[in-house]
Amino acid sequence: MRRLLNPFRSSSKAKTPTEPSTSSASAESAKRASGTPQGLRVVAEGINPIVDIVAVHGLNGHRDKTWTASNGVNWLRDLLPQDLPNARIMTWGYDANTHSGSRVSCQYLYDHARSLVADLCLKRQLTKVRNKRDA
Repeated sequence: MRRLLNPFRSSSKAKTPTEPSTSSASAESAKRASGTPQGLRVVAEGINPIVDIVAVHGLNGHRDKTWTASNGVNWLRDLLPQDLPNARIMTWGYDANTHSGSRVSCQYLYDHARSLVADLCLKRQLTKVRNKRDA
């Protein structure tokens, strides 16, 4: 029953880190297969960030184009950091193709959710390591 209520919780009592679903190599191979950018991309680092904001596009969306107006302004990159200077702002792309003449995504929403959580955990771990190294 608990597994149903919290599907991201590990069933074992030992706390082992979740292995990321998309390393940079696997994200690149997924990008080549789908033709769309996938995974996390930082669009604004922020000034001493205290929060992560992750923008996730909808079905048939695009990691970058969804947030960009016809005049080229990407509101996540160009406008939001002015209002939230202490936020690290990222976009996350996934295979959201629901209709196509050639290929349709076979992943379920649950799979995308697990991938997002794994990618974000990995990004935060790498940020901690980088911050310790730079300190």
